[in-house]
Amino acid sequence: MKHPTVSRLICALLALCLLCGGLVACKDSSEIPEGYQYATCKGEYFLLFVPTQWTVNTESGVSGGCYSLMEGTAVSMTEVPFDKPSAEGEADTTATLADFFAAHMAEIATMKDYKAEKEFDATLGSYKAKDITYSAVIGEDTYRYRQVLTKVAGRFYLFTYSSKADSFDRWLDTVDEILTNVVFTAYPFEGSEDEKKLPEVETPAGMKLVTDNDVAYRFFAPESWVIGDAEAAALVYASETDRSNVTVMGYAAPDGYSVANYWEDTEKYYKDTLKDYALTGDPIQSEMGGKKATVYEYTYSLGGVTYKCRQSICVFGYMIVVMTYTALPENYDAHVGEVEKMQAELTFRR
Repeated sequence: MKHPTVSRLICALLALCLLCGGLVACKDSSEIPEGYQYATCKGEYFLLFVPTQWTVNTESGVSGGCYSLMEGTAVSMTEVPFDKPSAEGEADTTATLADFFAAHMAEIATMKDYKAEKEFDATLGSYKAKDITYSAVIGEDTYRYRQVLTKVAGRFYLFTYSSKADSFDRWLDTVDEILTNVVFTAYPFEGSEDEKKLPEVETPAGMKLVTDNDVAYRFFAPESWVIGDAEAAALVYASETDRSNVTVMGYAAPDGYSVANYWEDTEKYYKDTLKDYALTGDPIQSEMGGKKATVYEYTYSLGGVTYKCRQSICVFGYMIVVMTYTALPENYDAHVGEVEKMQAELTFRR
């Protein structure tokens, strides 16, 4: 059997991005890292997990998932058929990781505008591996790639992270965590019994579910509140005449990034950009989704109007999750109880 061609590799990556419309839900199992979900095809001798905010598609036949079609941000992992031909033309099953790596490097070197960046020895799931980073042009866009190659129990594996050049570095910490969580198995993965659906959850009395299945949390709001549209956020507001609103967003964060780190960076931005920004009172220690959270209250002016805000912030897996309540000062106190209820009822998907 021959090792895969570059065109086959690129087609697999593009297919993963184009077909990643179906979300594979988390299975309630201790083997799943917190904040992650299965991204593994049935029959594979490994377990691959991606963050719950990413979209998984195993129907394409490739284990992996993507974060953004616009960014081209995706990861995949495949078993690669590879045998080193012997002198007699027969397959030599003693092919090594070095053989596999050399053949792969020769293949990717033919990609348009290929430029090598890094190459070093590494491990993947405790097995010896080769880790490379490079760039190439696909269509009219420059992509950067990080690939990890290994051999386990006679099988060769290729992990690939790809993203457009300007967004590549943003996800490296997340990719490091994805790689850390890769597990090789003695038996083929049988799949999750809960594929294609999320575990049912009871909606709190008097509330409704705001979020869809593409985020890591379930955000509930009072039935009387209106669900609005907001890019990359879940948004509700009190009424058509009272636009007091609550948003919930998750942000990818570097490893070890804390609530305090997030607030330090955020407050600096607020001080630089928001007129009359002022923190009111001391931070309050609380909980959100069963995680320790910190609540900050502040005011600022925009267009001659003063607003009062409340931000509740916690860490979940690789994410910083932020619930923000914004209101006119005269309406603020009227909804604080409802906002506290929203915070108390927010749950993570496992």
